Amino acid sequence: MPRNRSDNLPSLLALVAVGLFAACGGPSAEEDARVCADVECSAGRCVAENSAPVCRCSAWEQAAGLTCTIVGYRQPDDHGDTPETATALAPSVEFQEGIINPPFRAKADRDVFAMPTAAGHGYRLIVRAGTLAPVDVRLVEASGREVRTRTVTTSEGTRVEFVSTEEAPRFITVAAPEGSGASGTYAYRLEDLGRDAHGDTLATATPLALTNTPFPLALEFQDDADVFTFRTEPNQGFRFSCEGENFSVHLMDGEGAPVNGGVTRNSSRVSAGQLSPVANTWFVRVYSSSDAALATQCQLDDLGQDDHANALQGATPLTAGIPVAVRLHGPNDVDVFSFFATAGHIYDIRFHPAAYERRFRLTDADGKTLAETQWNRIVHEAASTGTYYVHLLPNSSWGSDIEVRVDDLGTDDHGATPQTATLADVGETVTGLIHKQADLDAISVPLDADVFYRLSCTRACTLTTRTSGAPLYMMNIEDGLWHVHTPASGLVTFIVSSRSIPYDFTFKLDQASTDDHGDDAEHATPQVVPVNEAGVFELGSDVDVLSFELEAGRTYVVRGSRTTIRILDPLGAQVALAYERGTGNQTFTAPSSGTHVAELKSEEPYLQRETAWSFSLREQ
Repeated sequence: MPRNRSDNLPSLLALVAVGLFAACGGPSAEEDARVCADVECSAGRCVAENSAPVCRCSAWEQAAGLTCTIVGYRQPDDHGDTPETATALAPSVEFQEGIINPPFRAKADRDVFAMPTAAGHGYRLIVRAGTLAPVDVRLVEASGREVRTRTVTTSEGTRVEFVSTEEAPRFITVAAPEGSGASGTYAYRLEDLGRDAHGDTLATATPLALTNTPFPLALEFQDDADVFTFRTEPNQGFRFSCEGENFSVHLMDGEGAPVNGGVTRNSSRVSAGQLSPVANTWFVRVYSSSDAALATQCQLDDLGQDDHANALQGATPLTAGIPVAVRLHGPNDVDVFSFFATAGHIYDIRFHPAAYERRFRLTDADGKTLAETQWNRIVHEAASTGTYYVHLLPNSSWGSDIEVRVDDLGTDDHGATPQTATLADVGETVTGLIHKQADLDAISVPLDADVFYRLSCTRACTLTTRTSGAPLYMMNIEDGLWHVHTPASGLVTFIVSSRSIPYDFTFKLDQASTDDHGDDAEHATPQVVPVNEAGVFELGSDVDVLSFELEAGRTYVVRGSRTTIRILDPLGAQVALAYERGTGNQTFTAPSSGTHVAELKSEEPYLQRETAWSFSLREQ
């Protein structure tokens, strides 16, 4: 059914009424905002009526049965909530109280403090919980971005240390933990940690002279950094260093750009340096790598002018046997030396004193790498006669005074086969050098039968042996030490090798003792029944043999200590032994009359020291 025009009359009258009310001076939106700024309604919205706040429900809220009343007023805030409205904070002796109000219109309160910006000063803020606990304390920039810092909880409260400058002003925010909705009181105090002894920026850097003299340096507060500047002449090296493990050093050129590879560190010191072919201005920034205030000694050393060429051209010549002083004038410095070599000769190149990771390289005249090491020494056999080059490469020992030396060792010191071996006597010390992995050093020594030898070869050598066919027994007692024994006299060749080169060794073979008893029936020690004999096993390979006359059909009792026993009849056949459980003795009946032997061996085949034994035989 079509609607009558009169149905729209109430709505039209309402619109006219609102228009007339506004035209006649009703409350404005600006007045609503002013009067209602600190009012919170249960529902609806707050409007001003007669300059007083009133909560009004909309038609929807009325239909929903909601009640629109004032449920709370915002309490006066003691501090601003943003960096723009922050409270300027000044150092004080006493704690001051702050308040975090309850959340208003679902928004939590926070207090923002602007720190002083005295140039070069550090600050410490301590926030102590009152009825608000815990307290969330943060350091932020003007943009509101949080600044990484370390907060420390002490008996006084939460402590934050920082720097605030005009270029980088700092702000502190204090609030209840996020999402907790907590409110309450807290106390705060700002401490001025004093003016920093050195500037923190390139513009305020402390100028230094290259005096080689230590000076004290203190990082007075957590975020402190000290910046220094100095100048070097062309090809002048420098080293700026500080003691301790908890410091970091940042090296920059005259434009403030980082210098890559300019900083090295060891267990007790951090150093920065560089060698530049042109005059240059440098900046060094020192800061704590442990987020703590620290004190140390620093030093700026003048390493002098670079004294050796960095390339083949102009390389410093070396004379065999004469050391030359060397100093790397920065972590980027390279020093090159040359020497003349004869084909087939072995050359020993060393740096002294030895240092961990001292890298250097040997090349030919074309720059081709022949050998490279970080262990201070290269031994090389020249393939051709000509000039060779030694390149001392950048390494962590830069700045220290060392020496380089090349020695001509002549041709190979020992042959590699029994036919070309060096002949040595027992008791003679022989030294050698394995100069490459294919190198073998052979040493031949004449050994006597039934003599026990002690062989030492240090550093712990790798040994192989060659004999004329007689057995050779060797037992490794410890690194570089062996027991040696052969039952037949002859020349024995010991061949030394190594995969670790260059490898110096010292070889010596000494007589330890002579076998006290023969090793077979032909060399047996004669005995008379009853037998009571003692002896020593020098090695596990040692066999001691005793002989005695026995009568056929008679029974004999044998007993031994630390030995195994075999009884052989006159024909060499083994005689069966019967074991007596109660006494531990062994018995046998002689199968025939004549010379019998007792063959004694160690119970431990791998003896590492001499072992005494005893043997007895009697008629039952």
